[in-house]
Amino acid sequence: MNKQPLSPEEKDQLLLDGIHAVLIGQQTEGELLRQLRKNLLGLTQQGYAELVGISRRTLSDIENGKTQASSTTLNQIFKPLGLKFGL
Repeated sequence: MNKQPLSPEEKDQLLLDGIHAVLIGQQTEGELLRQLRKNLLGLTQQGYAELVGISRRTLSDIENGKTQASSTTLNQIFKPLGLKFGL
C-alpha cells in the first residue's frame, strides 16, 4: 500500500511537531531524524547516509540512540532537511 505524499502544510507541521518534541525532551534528535528521513524524504538509511556523507552504520547508531553525535555531525545530517542544531 503506497502512502499519499504529504502536502506542504503537512510537511511543515511534521517538522514543527518533531522539533517541539525534541525541545521538550519527548523525542531524541535521532528519532526525529528517522521520522523526517522516512516521512519527508522517503529515503533509506543507505540513501540518506550517502547524501550526507556518513556511513550507514553511523546513521543507524544515531537514529537508534546508540551514539551521541557531535554538533558538527548533527548539523551535517540535518542540513538536507533545512535544519541546524545548536544555539
